[in-house]
Amino acid sequence: MSTPAWPRPGWRDGGDEAFLLWFVFGRFASDLVIDAHRYRTRGTPPGIDVVRYENRALAHWDGYPLAGTLGRLLWEEDARLFERAKAARDCTMLRGSIRDPADLDALRDLVGTITALVDGGGVAVVDPQILSMFDAAQWHERFDEDAFHTRDHVLIMCSEDEHHAGRSWVHTRGLRKFARPDVSIRNVPAPAVGVAGELAERFADFQARGGIVEEGRDIEVSGVPRGMTVRVVGAPDDPEFNNRHIALDWPA
Repeated sequence: MSTPAWPRPGWRDGGDEAFLLWFVFGRFASDLVIDAHRYRTRGTPPGIDVVRYENRALAHWDGYPLAGTLGRLLWEEDARLFERAKAARDCTMLRGSIRDPADLDALRDLVGTITALVDGGGVAVVDPQILSMFDAAQWHERFDEDAFHTRDHVLIMCSEDEHHAGRSWVHTRGLRKFARPDVSIRNVPAPAVGVAGELAERFADFQARGGIVEEGRDIEVSGVPRGMTVRVVGAPDDPEFNNRHIALDWPA
């Protein structure tokens, strides 16, 4: 067996599936051929569908990424790129699930396929799991290097905690790509936001590389107050995460 290009050194089978989803907007040739060596891809992994649609037809689908709440967020992020995506003739959707993978080479394959689509007429890539959209230059900046970086695939956010006045909510999106729960840290006081963000990033990287954060585990990390215990809650239809999540509450 060959050594994975993108290994998961801490992998244990968590029993879930990695869910993968991107949309590439542009104008693509019907006979587009992908150079496997140049784009570092072995092809489409089992369990994943890569389908090209007429953009205008796909716009009527409930999951169309340029509509609804996600569409509004993407427009606010980059209205010019949003309009280019909306005006594109084609949309190629990459979508499917893989049983908790022992390495990340299937993810690498799809990153390569998307890069080929970008070079073959793509104008915008939407990654709905991290609420983000990239033009060709931004995509290349992230992925031209053949190396795995968790933050290329996971979003860490901080917002007002509506459950605790004057406190912040630090949370992630995107860990469903790795068959792992996202991270939610509520009740974070202003001076601790940076530490909470670092904790979320550590959990995200640990899980993306295959680790499992055990239910009931007490958090014992330097600089983090004692009193937080891991609870894994939620479901893939949770609109705040589209995933299960590790629920943590910063000690009062």
